[in-house]
Amino acid sequence: FGKIAVILVNDSELYFAFLLSPYTIQFPLNSLSGMEIEEELTSLLPTLDREKIICIVEHLTDVIGVQQKSDLLFVEAEDLKPFPTPIQIRKLLLAFKGLCRFSETSSHPPHPSSSTSWVSHLQIPWERFPLRLSHAITRGDRAHPEDRRCMVRIVVEAMQVHCRNPKRASCEEVAKIIVNRYPQTFADFTEKGERLGCGHYSLLRSIKSRVEHVNRDNTTHRLLPTVMQPHLKKGRCLVDSYGCINWQPVELPEGETPASLEEKKHILLTIFNSEGPGAVERPDVDDFMCLTYISQRQLINSCPSLSVAEIQEQWPFLFTQKGLSNHFYKLTGTDISERLSQALITKGRRIINYFSSQKLKWNLGIRTLIQQIESEGVLTNNKVGTAAILLMMKYYKEDEDSLFVLADETSTRMSPEAESNLPITPRLITAFYVPNIWMVSAEGRVIVELDKENTFADAMSVFFGSFYVLNLEYQESACATLELIQKFFVRINPEEGTKCISKVGTSRRTGTTVK
Repeated sequence: FGKIAVILVNDSELYFAFLLSPYTIQFPLNSLSGMEIEEELTSLLPTLDREKIICIVEHLTDVIGVQQKSDLLFVEAEDLKPFPTPIQIRKLLLAFKGLCRFSETSSHPPHPSSSTSWVSHLQIPWERFPLRLSHAITRGDRAHPEDRRCMVRIVVEAMQVHCRNPKRASCEEVAKIIVNRYPQTFADFTEKGERLGCGHYSLLRSIKSRVEHVNRDNTTHRLLPTVMQPHLKKGRCLVDSYGCINWQPVELPEGETPASLEEKKHILLTIFNSEGPGAVERPDVDDFMCLTYISQRQLINSCPSLSVAEIQEQWPFLFTQKGLSNHFYKLTGTDISERLSQALITKGRRIINYFSSQKLKWNLGIRTLIQQIESEGVLTNNKVGTAAILLMMKYYKEDEDSLFVLADETSTRMSPEAESNLPITPRLITAFYVPNIWMVSAEGRVIVELDKENTFADAMSVFFGSFYVLNLEYQESACATLELIQKFFVRINPEEGTKCISKVGTSRRTGTTVK
């Protein structure tokens, strides 16, 4: 039967595997996988960034030595100290004890539709793959698109034996198994042979799309989005809560009451009126803004919705770089300032290099912009991000003024408003290559003014974050670029939906109005 090896799967679960290409038989040796720990942490701490949760899982399994559920009983607060807050640590320790007690006393295994442990026992039906695909796997060639689609149908069919409508996390685990086993055939690569991101994103999308397709008429098993506040309009919620993990919390912070939160709100207003937006750096302001997050969301999510000016009047500290970025983190679990500042440099250079490497392929507008970029010589990090966004707007045939308002380097906060030409939808007001003008406008007025020391990434963080924080839809005229920023740079990738719900728009090819 060939050689026998021990391989590590899902971070903490060991399997014996017969190395018979393309067949594998797996025998689980223990009962707890990294995926199960990850799901448990996610359910307990929904506001925690997934990357941090993965770090905690790896720390528990690789450093602390957790291998089975009973080991969680011996995890102490000190073991978790580098990661969550004290309150989060206490929640985890309490949950670990309950999880272990349940596993010891319960004699009934969970139903496959309510647990993802079935993925560990899933048998990928390699033998049912098309013959041409089997040959491609053996040679290490890329899969033919037709064979790949057939494979996805076969794999989803096997998955549905265990779970009728698998969640995205389960689909991702299956995609990882396939790609990790045969990366040359199924992983995502660039034209130059470089692995793209995690390597399994396109296969994940194909599997999840197939799952949704076969469940399109199955109302019993379909996973529908839920709305936490029944008094809010459903249509609005599904758009505004798109990509959010904490859109409308329902539990007050520990030790707080509606009256105490209202008092903190008045204190914040008093501080702002006496000291201005610079007081956002005060520790007490930071604490109060964090505690009153639930009150801020209730106002922003109220129906009928308030204007941006009305929200700013009641929560002025929210309209600062720090206030908006902190709110965005609690809302989505993403540190937008850190993520965008890194992505605009690394991914921005990749975009510039891609367009520059094949100049003759592009239209006159893109070629002209490439020439302007190259004439700058070595680009600073600030200019890399700017150039990348402008290139993508040219590529998508979206006008620069659908996102940006050009200002004179001597402009003040009042200058753009005085000209009475600011659009209703959000804009980033800048002088582009003169890094001393950064303002964000919405509803025809400036809502945030950044310091002159801020960068393009800082300004873009505030600008893009305002769509999520203030429940604003993407303008149709720039929806492709905004979706790119969201999914490629910020890496917010909900399974379905969009923040642009325009039913009609102007065709960028013909100039006519189309659906």
